[in-house]
Amino acid sequence: RVYGDWNVGAYRWKAPKGYLDEFIAMLKEKKILGSLCRGCGRVYVPPREFCGRCFEKIEEKVTVSNYGKLLAFLVSPPLQKGKVIIAGMDVVAMDILKEGETIVLGIVQFEGSSSKMVLPVLNAKPENLRVGTRVKAVFVEEPKGQLSDLVGVEPVNQQIEIFR
Repeated sequence: RVYGDWNVGAYRWKAPKGYLDEFIAMLKEKKILGSLCRGCGRVYVPPREFCGRCFEKIEEKVTVSNYGKLLAFLVSPPLQKGKVIIAGMDVVAMDILKEGETIVLGIVQFEGSSSKMVLPVLNAKPENLRVGTRVKAVFVEEPKGQLSDLVGVEPVNQQIEIFR
């Protein structure tokens, strides 16, 4: 275990104005949009304007699978009132999360994507998760065309998935 503080809110990346509009619009349709670099074939999710590998300008958008793989994950210590501030809010005091709960964040690579995303892992006990676990995207019931439409990912019951 590694103990310490990490000010997650200190890291920010800004896309050009309007650049993620198409990505967000696709979330409303419960689809994940990426950008395809014609120079090297990499697919970035969310879309990027330039390729980080070959520095080509990226023009083409592609839809990737809602299924992917859990490459790594971390489990928070039990939440305490006054100790967890997300976007300036004490999420325990506001009853968004319960005291004693843990948060699981995963690094996920969706099928068809070359890049990874950090998303909450939902509906899973941390002790049952493994690197390589197959996951699927979880969307809100009624998407509104917002980044928050993609809630996180959850493990796929692989036995059920085989017979679908």
